[in-house]
Amino acid sequence: MLHAGRGGGEPIGIAMQNRPVRPGLSVPLEEALNELEEGFAVFDAEFRLLAWNRRFLELHDLPAALAFPGADYESFVRCFAERGDYGPGDPAALVRGRMAGARRAERIQIELAKPMDRVIEAVGRPLASGGYLSTCADVTARRNRAVQLEAQVEERTRALRLSEERLALIADEVPAGIAHFDNELRILYANRRFARAYHRSPAEMIGLHATEVLSARTLGESARYFEQARRGALVDFEMRVELPDGRFKDIRTLLRPERPSSGEVIGFYLLSIDVTRRKAAMAALMGAQKMDALGRMASGISHDFNNLLTVILGNLLPLAEEIGEGELNREFLAPAIAAARRGSALTQRLLTLARREQFAPEPTDIPGAVAEICTLLRASMPRKLVIGTESAAEVPPALVDRSQLEMALLNLAMNARDATGGAGRIGIAIEPYDLPPQEADLLYLPAGRYVRLRFSDDGCGMSPEQVERIFEPFFTSKAAGAGSGLGLSMVYGFVKQSNGAIMVDSAPGKGTSFTILLPSVELAALPPTPLALPAPEPAPEEESPPLLLLVEDDRDVRRTLRRKIAALGHPLIEADSADEAKLLIQRIGAIAVVISDIDMPGTLDGFGLARWLAAERPGTGVVLMSGKAGLAGQAAAELPGLPILRKPFTDAALAAALATARAQARAPQQAGRD
Repeated sequence: MLHAGRGGGEPIGIAMQNRPVRPGLSVPLEEALNELEEGFAVFDAEFRLLAWNRRFLELHDLPAALAFPGADYESFVRCFAERGDYGPGDPAALVRGRMAGARRAERIQIELAKPMDRVIEAVGRPLASGGYLSTCADVTARRNRAVQLEAQVEERTRALRLSEERLALIADEVPAGIAHFDNELRILYANRRFARAYHRSPAEMIGLHATEVLSARTLGESARYFEQARRGALVDFEMRVELPDGRFKDIRTLLRPERPSSGEVIGFYLLSIDVTRRKAAMAALMGAQKMDALGRMASGISHDFNNLLTVILGNLLPLAEEIGEGELNREFLAPAIAAARRGSALTQRLLTLARREQFAPEPTDIPGAVAEICTLLRASMPRKLVIGTESAAEVPPALVDRSQLEMALLNLAMNARDATGGAGRIGIAIEPYDLPPQEADLLYLPAGRYVRLRFSDDGCGMSPEQVERIFEPFFTSKAAGAGSGLGLSMVYGFVKQSNGAIMVDSAPGKGTSFTILLPSVELAALPPTPLALPAPEPAPEEESPPLLLLVEDDRDVRRTLRRKIAALGHPLIEADSADEAKLLIQRIGAIAVVISDIDMPGTLDGFGLARWLAAERPGTGVVLMSGKAGLAGQAAAELPGLPILRKPFTDAALAAALATARAQARAPQQAGRD
């Protein structure tokens, strides 16, 4: 270390003097001091220069002539002031101020801006011996690093603030209440929705204890769940919560423990979702499902029941006419006839009550409807049951009743849930499909544009015997009490009512896939099969009744109808199926009118027979009849202008229908003669 005393001895200048080195100070030492990165200058108690190194002059950009043994410290200060190193101000005043501070032995530290953006840090400090030491160093790199670090800190602080604001915005906008509790059940954070439920702001919630927010009833029921979360468990539960205004809400709550790096639970997070509307919707959905099941059941039994009523009324009415007015008629026959008619009306009321509204098809965006029902399904299905959907581009709208479509999807999902045991995958794929004529004939559908919906699961699958009966009402492969057997029957009914088709592909252990074809709006807008005939003309009174073919699979009903038709003067022959009727029509060319039941066994039903007659024998009149309200309505929609009889029907209704059919039979013949 170089220093100088107050008296005698020659001052020492380092590196800037071309003279012999003072004895005791070696040349290597001088060279070493000149190689230092830091510059220094040492002054005695009178502020005269004793020693310095080359770096001191370089960093301060000082001329070599300014530094010599005995140079006054004030000369250096004056140079700095005049150059503006000390900033703006009168140079003389700046010199006086700096010198006064040095004489008071004050430590001075300043940063000086140099050309080319260099920064020099200069420090002046008194020495214990009474001298004064001035050091300087180039701190440009350090200052740049500090500036960069400060900018990085500022940028990260800004990013963190934006992230916090974004998270706060998300937390306030999500449809759930969010809160953060410590282990003492004091609230550390609450989002807007959670606070609003208790008529407070988020800021007002901070610091409150759970007992100050939750009702005693709610806290009592949820205390055990809170305790589980404080012990580190993941807790999900659902309960009815009492709010401050006396309202009750069904709330699903998720509790997640907070574990810092130490691993010790110090609190928990709470997320609560209002499921009141969803539960009400599910309850309404289940109610609608039960009512629809009742309607399906009523529709299923109405055919047989109305067939029975047809037989009963068909025998009681002629008997009443035969007996005439009298005590026997009033006491026995009239009440029986009235009861039979009330039975028919009761069936219709049951159907009306169960369905409440008519089937209302409308153009429906199938991918959109599926997406909506899947949102509900994902919230209500087990977590391990994954529901995936995919939709092709440009899927055309389909003409369906949207509410019944959603009910059908719900029933399929419930069936898949049971088949997978609540753990697996459900896939729903939607795409446009052009049904070719060959396939359309097999499905009894018109060829054209459809929407194909595939609903698949990876569950247990079904045997061929189960697949064959899967759409039968009340058939179920589940354990006793586990299912009503009506869900898939309802799906089948919806598809058929929508004029579509449904196919099943399943095998044990391979899962199940349902393929549903729904007619596009474009296809539904096409004109129906040309069965509509010209308006009937009244038959001449002198014309003899034509030969009539009665097609009915129920022998008792057929016997009753035969008597009614014969009473109207028609010669007739009978068939117990549409297949047999087709053969008779081909062999007997004199058959002019066909009256047929719709729902019959065999490869051909009443609809198929009517279409075949329209194509092969357009001069034949057709009357369709059914005891099922749905089939009768479908016939009226699909075959406009065709006489439709709903069992049981009166003799007058039968006579009017046959007259219309006879007029329709004459129309093509008259057109041919013209």
